[in-house]
Parts: sequence; C-alpha cells; structure tokens
Amino acid sequence: MTEDAGQIRVCEYRRCGAPLPPAVGRGSRARFCQDGKTWGRRNLSCRDAEAVLADAESLRESDTELDDTAVTALAGQVDRVLEPARGLVETLTTLRHQLEATTAAALGERDAALAEADEHRRQRGLAEADAARAREIADEAAEAAGIAEKEKAAAIRERDAERAARRAAAQEQQRAEGRLAAVRDELARVGERAEAAAALAGERAAVVATLTAELAAVRAALDEERGRGLAAVARAEAAEARADSATGRLDEAREGLAKATAAHEGALERARADTERLRAAFDQRLAELQAAHEQTVRSMHETTTGLGAELRACTARADAAERAATRVIDVLRDIPEITLPDDVAAMLK
Repeated sequence: MTEDAGQIRVCEYRRCGAPLPPAVGRGSRARFCQDGKTWGRRNLSCRDAEAVLADAESLRESDTELDDTAVTALAGQVDRVLEPARGLVETLTTLRHQLEATTAAALGERDAALAEADEHRRQRGLAEADAARAREIADEAAEAAGIAEKEKAAAIRERDAERAARRAAAQEQQRAEGRLAAVRDELARVGERAEAAAALAGERAAVVATLTAELAAVRAALDEERGRGLAAVARAEAAEARADSATGRLDEAREGLAKATAAHEGALERARADTERLRAAFDQRLAELQAAHEQTVRSMHETTTGLGAELRACTARADAAERAATRVIDVLRDIPEITLPDDVAAMLK
C-alpha cells in the first residue's frame, strides 16, 4: 500500500484501521501497527491476524473440495460457541440500559427532592419573616400603648391639679365672702355706733372710708379670684377632654395591640402548620426515595446475581463448545483431503 508524505496512513488489518505514525526517511513504510497490539485468544499481531483472515478467505475461495459434513459440523460448533457470547452481550447491553435508566431516575428524584427542600427552606424563611414583622407590629403597638398610658397619667395629674386649683379658688371665694359678710356686719355696727355717737362722726367717717376702700379691694380680689377660678375650670375641662382623647387613643392602641397580637399568633400558627406540613412532606418524600433506592439496589443485586449465573452457564457452554471444537479439529486432522495453512493450524491448536 503506497502512501504520500502528507497523507494519513492507517493499519491495513481490516478490523483495526488505527492511524500509523508518519514515515521518516526513504526506507520501507510499516503497513501494520508496531505498538504490540494483539488480537484473539492466540494474541496475534495485526500482520498475523490479517494473514490468517487472508488464508481463511483463500480457503473459502479455493476450488478444493471439502467434506460438506465436516464443514457443516464446524460451522455448527462455531455458531454454538458464538451464541452464548451474543446472549451475554445482549444481556449486558440490557443491564447497562437498565442501570442508566435507574441512575437517571434516581438523579432526577434527587434533584426534585433537593428543589423541594429548597422550596421548604424558602417557605420557612417567609414564615419567619412574617413572624418577625408581626413581632415588630406587636412591639410598636406595645410602645404606642405605653405612650398612651403615660399621656393618660399626665392628663390625670393635670386634671387633679386643675381640680385642686378649683377647690383652692372656691375656698378663697368662700373666705372672701366671709370677709365681705364681716365687713357688712361691721358697717352695720358702725352705723349703729354713728347714730348712737354723733360726736364721734368725724372719726367714724374716716373709719368708714377706710373700710369702704378695703371693701372695694376685697371685691376686686374676689373678682380676680373668680376669674382665676373660671380659668382653672376651663383648664380642668380641657384637661378632661385631653384625658378623654388620651383614653380613646389608649383604647385604639389596645385594640391595635390586640389585633396585632392576634395577627402575630395567627401568623405563628400558620408558620408552624406550614413548617410541620413541609417537614412531613419532606420526610415522606425522603422515605419514598429511600424505599426506591433500596428497591433499585435489590433489583441490581438480583440482576447481577442472574447475570453471574448466566455468565457461569455461558462459561460452561463455551468450555463445552471449545471441547467440541477440539473434537472437530481432531476430525479435520483425520481427513486427508483437507490441508490447513500453518497459521490456521497454529490458531486451532
């Protein structure tokens, strides 16, 4: 086989066809593999294997008449030897497909379980976030309730102060009215003394003027106290209104706190229920995957055991076929009309 310098050369053994290293120099070029590769049970090189195939073809194409009975028997023995090997190859191919399908299904179930676990973790994170928001709302409501309590206490203190101021004003008004009554009594007594003691009219007139001035001052003080009392009453009423408003805000805050607490408890219950449901689903899915894995392992073990039995049976059949082939070879050797090439004879030894 002639090859150009730039052309890729391959082994001329028809069942090999491996690329050969490029030729160096002008010497003869190798036509077969030189890397120690062997073929068949006789460990033939590529050159020897091609020679054997060529000899076998020459035997088939030869005009030499062979004994049909011997050739048919040899063909039957060869078929019986090859049949277990074909069955073993088909069984191993089926087992490989089953293992690939089982592995793909197991990997798919594992990926689905991992995705489901990720979804469970995401749902649990959302539930925890809802619970955290509910706790924040509850804390805000509690803080608002505390502020409302403080405002209510301040309003109550202010109302008490206004009531105390109003009581003080009322007491001061009573004292002023008492002093006014005393002044009136004194005026009455002065009038009587003026009528009784006309001689002392000049002095009493001065006393009356003084008492009149004191009476005017007392009346002015009384009016001022009345004004302060009215202002205190107005402030007390405003304080009561603020206290009522604070009480209303406190009630609203309490209602908001109760709603937030109820929402928080509901969110916690839903989160707990979702978590339990997801945990139960995950446990069930894990149990199903474990059961499927155990079933797959058992099936693989049974298949391997069956293949071992088949392999032993095939080995026994191959041994029987080899013994039969040996007998066929012995028969062929006894037939003088058949002349086998040396290479074929060496292979059949």
